Amino acid sequence: MVEYKGVMLDSSWELALAKRLDELRIVWERPKPIKWADNRGDVHYYFPDFYLPDYDLYLDPKNPAAYQNQKEKIDILSTTYKNLRFIYTLKECIEFKIK
Repeated sequence: MVEYKGVMLDSSWELALAKRLDELRIVWERPKPIKWADNRGDVHYYFPDFYLPDYDLYLDPKNPAAYQNQKEKIDILSTTYKNLRFIYTLKECIEFKIK
């Protein structure tokens, strides 16, 4: 964990993305959890890493190991929340652009 501007971040990828968002002057915050239901219908809460209120967009960096461990959940979340974008490389965190 690392502190950046008073916010605790969990990884170097999150730090890189936070710095990039600041560089682009994009307002970001740590969001509240969002609800999702698994394939059995059980409801869970997911904690994306960033929320961009001016774009109504959630961002969540995922390294390859985390993606493989959470693939089913990520697939469901990507279908459920069209405003949730997963980032799969450190390079994408460093070079992030709003599409």
